[in-house]
Amino acid sequence: MWFTDYLFLSRNWQKDEATIARTCKLWSSYHPVDNSNFYVLYAEGTRFTPAKHETSVKFCRARGIEPFRNVLYPRTKGAVEVITQLGTSLGSVYNVVFGFPGKNNPDTATMFAGKSTDIDIYFKRIPTEALPTNEREKLANYIVTQFREKDELLDYHKKHGSFPGEPETGLPRRKISLIMYYIWGSLTILPDGISYTTLCLTSATTCCLS
Repeated sequence: MWFTDYLFLSRNWQKDEATIARTCKLWSSYHPVDNSNFYVLYAEGTRFTPAKHETSVKFCRARGIEPFRNVLYPRTKGAVEVITQLGTSLGSVYNVVFGFPGKNNPDTATMFAGKSTDIDIYFKRIPTEALPTNEREKLANYIVTQFREKDELLDYHKKHGSFPGEPETGLPRRKISLIMYYIWGSLTILPDGISYTTLCLTSATTCCLS
């Protein structure tokens, strides 16, 4: 993860705010003309578990917010800071939702066992100009709105076995993807590395920036 410039946070905002600013400046320096990079944010900040979902539900109810059923209430502060720091260098934001048909719920063990699994992915492209980037509170509320949409999409997927809209052609499976997973997994066998790898595989939602 160090080799690919992951953004490591300490959950201490006084430290993290400076870390985000420094890292975003580094990211933007790689392609100063068109910034042809992509960034992935997990605004929930952790994996989805029954205990963490219950905490999320209590947080929402205490603030008069309708609780989320399939996702956690997003931690918007870091996401808002990243989007604000990157500014106009972002071409667009993608709201991405993963859905696993049936009772299929793969995890890291599934991957290392070499077992195949089906996955549905819903993409929604949002032009940067459509984001309220000049007002942090509005941007935070916008992110919460996108997570509300994720929650409803996952409800739809559970009921119908697919996401709404016309499906695109499925992507072919490539052995190189599994090989690269093994290589990078072996380089990140640390508590934080294991946690983040699992999050990438099992979290129902992601927000991708490009």
